[in-house]
Amino acid sequence: MTPKLTDSRRQALRSASHWYALLSDGRPSPQQEARWQQWYEQDHDHRWAWQQVENLRQQMGHLPGALASRALNDGRAARRQVLKGLMLLAIAGGSWRLWDSELAEGLRADYRTAKGMTLRQPLADGSILTLNTDSAADVYFDARQRLVRLRYGEIAIRTARDESQRPFRVQTRDGSLTALGTEFTVRQFADETRLAVQQHAVEVRLAHGQIQRVEAGESLRFSAGAFSPIRTLSAGEDSWTQGVLSFRDRPLREVIATLSRYRPGILRCDPRVADLRLSGAFPLSDTGQILQIITQTLPVKLQFATRYWVTVVPA
Repeated sequence: MTPKLTDSRRQALRSASHWYALLSDGRPSPQQEARWQQWYEQDHDHRWAWQQVENLRQQMGHLPGALASRALNDGRAARRQVLKGLMLLAIAGGSWRLWDSELAEGLRADYRTAKGMTLRQPLADGSILTLNTDSAADVYFDARQRLVRLRYGEIAIRTARDESQRPFRVQTRDGSLTALGTEFTVRQFADETRLAVQQHAVEVRLAHGQIQRVEAGESLRFSAGAFSPIRTLSAGEDSWTQGVLSFRDRPLREVIATLSRYRPGILRCDPRVADLRLSGAFPLSDTGQILQIITQTLPVKLQFATRYWVTVVPA
């Protein structure tokens, strides 16, 4: 029996699909090519995932020979075929169903980001949709409503005034959120959704009809069947939308858990230093620099098993 697809390879396939879509949609910039090359060289699973892209390209006959980053100039039809092939890619003997996975959700999504990347996307009505790291969402606008479906990850919404007065809604696995002229963030977890409202208010409706209104400065976690108590919004929780991670007197274990969402590989916090407190604002563009700042601020050091397996331990 062959092994199931690992979480690492699932993530690598998702990232590979993102890079393929990005690099094949027009002429990539030198900066994009350099970032792709860095991603490719970071991990064996990244190279494995990109090989799946190459295999599909060769099988479909769009390019003879190996696929190189500078040759990613497919037309839209070819691009769609490769992405569809990734969706249908089977892992021989494995029990993981690609079509039902987050990878397939990301491939089918209108907008998506790989780990460590964010995306600011203006919408047709003037609203702004921002995707956090490792996220995917769809946008549906019609005569009756403006709808964003969060497939996985986290998004920030800044709504614009609509001349047709269509409601602006966000749909997650756990419920429907209606914006009441507002700015807010929504994060999808495995078994619940978290809403944080920065301006005005949001109305949350569960499948069975229960409704909860969340005001500016408040956050709410909810599952498909119940609401948790409303809490006061912590400062800096939406700072990622500005390319910054901001913490105010947070335990180091929470800081490292947040940072690990943006950094490839494995990042852990030793329990002996997990309760140390940290405050500060750090640019998201360089997670390595953030780790170095932490070692200069707290009595900790970095322990490397490999370049991409790092543990924060006592100094």
